Amino acid sequence: MKKLFLTLAMSAVAIASLNAKEITKNGFLTTDYCADRGYFADCKLENYVDEKQSLVLYVHDELEYYHLDISHIERAEVDEGFARNGVEITGDLNTKNGKKTIIVSKYKSPPPPAKSFFKGCL
Repeated sequence: MKKLFLTLAMSAVAIASLNAKEITKNGFLTTDYCADRGYFADCKLENYVDEKQSLVLYVHDELEYYHLDISHIERAEVDEGFARNGVEITGDLNTKNGKKTIIVSKYKSPPPPAKSFFKGCL
């Protein structure tokens, strides 16, 4: 009985690891509320602060977004990349319940925008 249980447990872990695919995606980091409505650069900061809103990565090439599970990293790491393009997310893809979720293992935000100098009068 013990061997049967151990065999079943090992096969369940093997099947779970086959379903999880590590992927890397680049896109725009926003909330699902803003992505649904097409608000990207205009997404208000209140949406990010609201814990009910889940973070998503909108991938321009695919014209769709991936929900993000950031439980394995600190939320403070993600602050820098909110409402910015060029965010790189690496993690395992989970397609349960019909929605695509990336369980984030690595996060890389784009470099800050270059400083500009305005010379002249308005």
